[in-house]
Amino acid sequence: MTCLALLVSATACGGTPQGAPSTTATSVPTTTGTHRPLPPRPREISLKGVDPCQVLTDQQLAQLRYSKTRLPDTGNRLGEAQCSVGNTFGSSPNYGSLISLVVNEDITEWFTPDRQAGLSSTNKITVAGFPALEITGKQLRDDCQVLVDVTNGEYLDVLSNPRGERGTSPEPYCVEAKRVAELAMQTLLARK
Repeated sequence: MTCLALLVSATACGGTPQGAPSTTATSVPTTTGTHRPLPPRPREISLKGVDPCQVLTDQQLAQLRYSKTRLPDTGNRLGEAQCSVGNTFGSSPNYGSLISLVVNEDITEWFTPDRQAGLSSTNKITVAGFPALEITGKQLRDDCQVLVDVTNGEYLDVLSNPRGERGTSPEPYCVEAKRVAELAMQTLLARK
């Protein structure tokens, strides 16, 4: 899981295999202007003070076929709160997901040339009705990251990757990151 935490800034993804949560993907042009490159949010959700290890319930972890073990961490990239979850049992593939609650950076930073330079793809999607990005990196081809725009200067960041043996495609991990993000958003939207 430590490796998972270190991979957070070098990941991204594309493609929606059968059975994936319904999303809409479009390629993202690199922009640096003041125009916000994502559609409006249905509402604002603040992630400040939220425990990332509590954004998935025990029932949601069971639905994902994840262990109930949650490993809290502090992100090395932005100092955000993070939690690692995943499975290490059953038949392959085994997944790991790192949930980060970014509260000191806007999602639009992912459109800057510096960030785009390390990515192999960036797709606009929706997660629980919120604008989101699905990204894959150039170096770690299996990893996939889904970022959900919840309010100005804050976003949910879910990185999914293989636990153990690596393949050559990010597609199953993009599906997994979307599943985790959808469930996390259900929990966040249910908060008062």
